[in-house]
Amino acid sequence: MASIDVVDSIRINAQPEDVYAVIADYANITAWLPIYRCTLRNTDCIAEGVEVEHRYGYPPFVLSSFTRRIDAMVAGKRLEESYIDGAMLGTGIWNFEAEGDQTIASYHCKVEANNLMTKVVFTLNGAKAHSNTYQTLLKALQRHCEST
Repeated sequence: MASIDVVDSIRINAQPEDVYAVIADYANITAWLPIYRCTLRNTDCIAEGVEVEHRYGYPPFVLSSFTRRIDAMVAGKRLEESYIDGAMLGTGIWNFEAEGDQTIASYHCKVEANNLMTKVVFTLNGAKAHSNTYQTLLKALQRHCEST
């Protein structure tokens, strides 16, 4: 099965609590990354056990669509998720570490492809395909956090 195990990170001039708050606000991610849309299932706030539908791309050219469940939240430090449906299955973990006046925000994605398109992408480009997407997300996160 085609799979990836990759960590992408960025250094942000903001406190870990502030960066964590932006990431944990999935319902408003489109405000700072328009190509990415998240919809919370059956609730209006993130909490452990909540399922979040993710869509990357603009219809009809949606590049990836999947659902993650929030498994654990440690405010300002860590957000653990499981990919439970859609293009990928596996786990994702956000970490937010203080280093001086900065935060190192990182995302560890360990998933298997769950549809034909994702299998092809993972087979041809492996972790690079995921990193290209996440570097875009991380740079947008950095711009957003450093501008507020």
